[in-house]
Amino acid sequence: MHKPLFLITAGSVAAVGALVVASALPAGAATSVRAETMALTAPAADTPVTFTLTTTGVLAITAPTATVDLGSGVSHNVGSVIGLPRNFGAVTVTDNRALDPADWIATVSSTGFTNSVTPADVIPATAATYTAGTIGSDLVSGLPYSAADITDNTPVTLSGTAQDVVTEAGADGDNAATWTPTIAVAVPAGAVVGIYDGTVTHSVS
Repeated sequence: MHKPLFLITAGSVAAVGALVVASALPAGAATSVRAETMALTAPAADTPVTFTLTTTGVLAITAPTATVDLGSGVSHNVGSVIGLPRNFGAVTVTDNRALDPADWIATVSSTGFTNSVTPADVIPATAATYTAGTIGSDLVSGLPYSAADITDNTPVTLSGTAQDVVTEAGADGDNAATWTPTIAVAVPAGAVVGIYDGTVTHSVS
């Protein structure tokens, strides 16, 4: 008795044809043909996809809010400088806008310095200079910092008009920078004794 080569459970012309082709080829060749046929006829469907990133982050600047004592000097020492290095306290810009590019400009302005005892005596803001000093990363926020993208535009002479002090250009995404500036006041001729008060304003845009 001969054993059947195939078991066909549903007779059809297609089944018979498949049997004939398979029977006519060596076993290995039949396997190869089936693989190549599947590779050529396998269906494919491409679907484009997209997604959106948003942010609630903002551009911000912080500076000391308590009164900063810049130091002291002697009234008749005209031209002598009041102000030790890094006497102002930390100024920090944080940029959470996730922009490309993430450019910003930090500025500073100042009122004149008014004698609290004799308010008519005012030392103008232009008697003071502002130097940013070392600019580095902000350890509090932990945001990226790139020294190559930071420009220090100081020293500048203070005035009532905002002046660029530190700029960032070229970084992408969130970033931050911090510095501890020095404000040095040159004692002008005719200055009288007393405590002088003024307001220094930082901004960023």
